Amino acid sequence: MSNSEKKIGEDFAPALVAASRALVATMMPEIVRHGFNGITPAFVNLMSLLDTAGIRPTTLAKRAGTTKQAIGQLVRELEARGYVEQVPDRADTRAKIVRLTERGVALHVACAEARLKLQSVVIAKLGKLKVSRLQRDLIGLAAVLEEMRTR
Repeated sequence: MSNSEKKIGEDFAPALVAASRALVATMMPEIVRHGFNGITPAFVNLMSLLDTAGIRPTTLAKRAGTTKQAIGQLVRELEARGYVEQVPDRADTRAKIVRLTERGVALHVACAEARLKLQSVVIAKLGKLKVSRLQRDLIGLAAVLEEMRTR
């Protein structure tokens, strides 16, 4: 058995992190091709969690798996660039809702199109069955890790 075969299964985290970084690094030029310059990977990651209906920053932080303070900083940066707006929550005027602006919707669409393009390339290279299994396994991994985190 080779060293690389022995290492498979021992520590999956480096491979998972490398895949995540490669995904974002591959997406960034696609976003630029859609006419969005100065966008950071953090903005791209947050875009899939936002929509025009809006979301409270606390809920956004939970979905993103980060702190309210970190989300607050990202939201302020996105708001300064015209991608989101913060409006009072009709259900609780003390709370704010973060929602996409027209410009934010365009960035959201560009991110979704970039993800679809990458997905089609990956399916072409690895095959639909492998990609489906990978997706299923990653969802399972996320559930296990979330369970561990919330114990």
